[in-house]
Amino acid sequence: MLAHLVHSDGRWIQGEMLRLGMARVYSFDDNRAVIKEMLQLEAQARAARRGIWALRFYRIRNPAETVDDIDSFQVVEGRVVDVATVKRRTYINFGSDWRSDFTAVIERRSLSLFSDANVIPADLIGQRLRLRGWVRSRNGPAMTLSHPEQLEILGH
Repeated sequence: MLAHLVHSDGRWIQGEMLRLGMARVYSFDDNRAVIKEMLQLEAQARAARRGIWALRFYRIRNPAETVDDIDSFQVVEGRVVDVATVKRRTYINFGSDWRSDFTAVIERRSLSLFSDANVIPADLIGQRLRLRGWVRSRNGPAMTLSHPEQLEILGH
């Protein structure tokens, strides 16, 4: 069971943990109601280098570094080089060699969540993104995105 805790004085415990830099946002496709607020609190803590954000271990990774982060939860920032849809998956590529470079993957069954949020994968080419999720090995490091809140569009 996933739950949010509110102290008797009205403080939202998860929000406080994020604000103080004691946690990173980790979202699920079926528990997305307050992710926007959580991301804002995490961003404030990160900018102030509070808590875990002062530690090198928790720094935001660039796509080239993720080869060393297989089987770990990471926040990754980079520029999209290409997007391709093959069979049941859409691949968001962050390098020129899809066989070895970091790739974000969206399964066909999840695409409607992205389109409902006005996130069209083909429109991401050239954009800087911040992604969060588990890095796995799939023709190089890859992160499966099950819902749009795992992806922040930072701009060109």
